Amino acid sequence: GMTALPSPMAIGATWNPELAESVGLVLGKELHAMGFNLFLGPSLDVLDVLLGDSEYDLGSRMFGGDPYWVGEMGKAYIRGIHLGARDQMAVIAKHFPGRGSSDRLPEEEVATVRKSLEQLKLIELAPFFAVTHSQEDDPVGGIVEGLLVSHIRYQGFQGNNIRDTTPPVSLDASALRQILDLEQFAEWYQQGGIIVSDSLGSNAVRRFYDPANLELDARLVARSAFMAGNDLLYLNDFIESGDEDSHTTILRTLDSFTQKYREDPAFAERVDRSVERLLKLKYTLYPEFDYGAVVP
Repeated sequence: GMTALPSPMAIGATWNPELAESVGLVLGKELHAMGFNLFLGPSLDVLDVLLGDSEYDLGSRMFGGDPYWVGEMGKAYIRGIHLGARDQMAVIAKHFPGRGSSDRLPEEEVATVRKSLEQLKLIELAPFFAVTHSQEDDPVGGIVEGLLVSHIRYQGFQGNNIRDTTPPVSLDASALRQILDLEQFAEWYQQGGIIVSDSLGSNAVRRFYDPANLELDARLVARSAFMAGNDLLYLNDFIESGDEDSHTTILRTLDSFTQKYREDPAFAERVDRSVERLLKLKYTLYPEFDYGAVVP
């Protein structure tokens, strides 16, 4: 029963940010009416490499292949979502810091982007700069509340000697910290920007820890992703070997986090920092909190 909306690529083909904002407005209004307050999107990847026909091909899910215009269309789309949702929608842009020129499909295994830091700034990172930086003509509306981090290795942040044992940036605390310390992101992050992991049950993560994709130590994966700097963990298809379903795995993972919180002061401090960031975001969305107001 929702309005049929054009794909990001169709929106990008118009070269008209006003149309991007109009589509975002409809999306934000309808999601808000159904009670949603978190949107994982839009994709701000720059279509730099075509990987052919595949169910995972980003193709129409990107605004285009020009970094500047991907940023402009993405910013307008995000502004529309915020307007439609009456500023009660947390928008989490993906797939940070950009997967448009990855050398393989990240859904299948950990991919690599072999570009220098300067090249990443010019192409992959440029659209994310646009939506984390306030502009005079758009002080707030086009700014995202969070960034969803890809399971990809980046030569520009992790060095030239990337190998199979090099973790994706989503699991690499040093690399993720280096990205967020860039002057274009530092202020946004210091003011409470949220970092969200991509799916921790994906084949990319599973094969990084077990190339045969037979075993998954869910608690190790979740703890590693969290300690790398992700405030929110996305647990799609998150099933540990031997567990009957993801519900069981998630409960056991939460129990392990609770125990670690009680026993490890450094871990507890890390949890508290993320919780504070998330509570600040929630109270931004709902300044006068009322439980009834957030239940559809």
